[in-house]
Amino acid sequence: MFISVTRLHLRGKRKLPSFIWHTLQSMNQLKKAEGLTHSSFNKEGWLTYWTLTVWENKEDMKNYRNNGSHLKAMKIARKIADELESFHWEGETIPSWAESKERLHKNYVRTKNS
Repeated sequence: MFISVTRLHLRGKRKLPSFIWHTLQSMNQLKKAEGLTHSSFNKEGWLTYWTLTVWENKEDMKNYRNNGSHLKAMKIARKIADELESFHWEGETIPSWAESKERLHKNYVRTKNS
């Protein structure tokens, strides 16, 4: 399985409407995505949002990421977010949110409280 975790921190609450619109459009695309085995969404307060997706393989993830509504969302992401992070790995099981966040934080060399 190919596992992807992302973290996005919005520039402010004024960016929420655009973020919500693009998130809903991307979620609709995700429901039809080939190779998706698991998806989950998590938030911390009003400004920090996480995604966890598990795919049959890396190519299926790239096909979703590089097309349609998700591609449009990625193009506006730098305008609405001041932090964008992602981490990917191969695994045999669907990770917990705690493991996913820890892996991303370790990749960016910080503790989860920083």
